[in-house]
Amino acid sequence: MASKIKIMIQTEENNINLPSIGFGVALTFVRFGLWTTKFVKNMDEKNQRYLKENKDTIIKMVKEIFAELKTMEPFTLIEVKSDDAYVLIDIR
Repeated sequence: MASKIKIMIQTEENNINLPSIGFGVALTFVRFGLWTTKFVKNMDEKNQRYLKENKDTIIKMVKEIFAELKTMEPFTLIEVKSDDAYVLIDIR
């Protein structure tokens, strides 16, 4: 059963190979990201208000997505190849 997310991005200039992270850690990152939006000075006020008002709904939706992913076998979520970049997001 799936329990982690793996992200890899390759370009001519960079090779970003992030370690696999568990869904619980990913949820912590989402929560932290939502919390930090209140400190961003140059964010559009409408977007900032939307994130603040819908924080609980966003977290609930991410939890539901992770719960569904946990029932699945590992698979490739995104694989994009272009002339100058390659992006891979695996659910493991």
